[in-house]
Amino acid sequence: MTRRIVGTLLILLGFLGIAVCALGVVYVWRGMEQVTTVADDSLVLLSDTLDEIDRSLGVAGDTLGAATEAVDVLFTTTLDVSSTISSTKTTIDQIAGMTEDELPGSLEASLMALESVEETAAVIDRLLRTLEQLGVGSYDPEVPLDEAVAEAGRSLEPIPDSVRAMGSSLRQTSGSLEEVQAGILLMGNQMTVIGESITDADAAIGGLGESLAELQSRIDAARQNLVRPIRTVAWGATLLLIWIGLSQLAIVRWGIGMWQAPPSRAESPTDTAD
Repeated sequence: MTRRIVGTLLILLGFLGIAVCALGVVYVWRGMEQVTTVADDSLVLLSDTLDEIDRSLGVAGDTLGAATEAVDVLFTTTLDVSSTISSTKTTIDQIAGMTEDELPGSLEASLMALESVEETAAVIDRLLRTLEQLGVGSYDPEVPLDEAVAEAGRSLEPIPDSVRAMGSSLRQTSGSLEEVQAGILLMGNQMTVIGESITDADAAIGGLGESLAELQSRIDAARQNLVRPIRTVAWGATLLLIWIGLSQLAIVRWGIGMWQAPPSRAESPTDTAD
């Protein structure tokens, strides 16, 4: 009786093992399909992400190209402005020199000449008045000639100082232009540094684009060869489960053998009758 119980348990265990192995084969192939689908979807998502990154890098590259052109134009503009300021400063310095020295000197010489003319005008005025008294001609001006010349001289007296003050203002303007020119040259140097940085960034983006292209090609190759390794693993697991299932047949045969074996002498007559 004990043999048959043990044999029954062995047969049940054997068939249970075979059923588990068969179920395992089914789940292995279902899992293989799910893994293949998930892996392919993940690779597609990764590929799309890389495409988006590549497009973003393209936009960034175009932006950097436009920025490079803008920086070049700005740098050229700074050079032109600096050259214009330099020539303007030279002209202002020349005008300042004239207004500080030559023009005031000429005006002062003219004033001195007017003083001489005033004395001569006074003599002429007295002569004309004498001639009028003698009955020769008519001379009765509202402003005597010498006073008119003196008035002209008095009106010219503040002009030299004003011209010198204008020259001083021109010197200050020239100094301000020099400071502006220095700032523009500094900005031009900064534009050069920015241009170099943009060039380096553009080169880095180009290298990153090449890396993305290489990674994209590897992802495409992985998608093409995705099924083969997963299928190989599935076949390996299937063969292993089949081998385990076949080994369960030995347990089943062992249980059947215990069922078919005659009872031993040690068993009681009651057990034999049963």
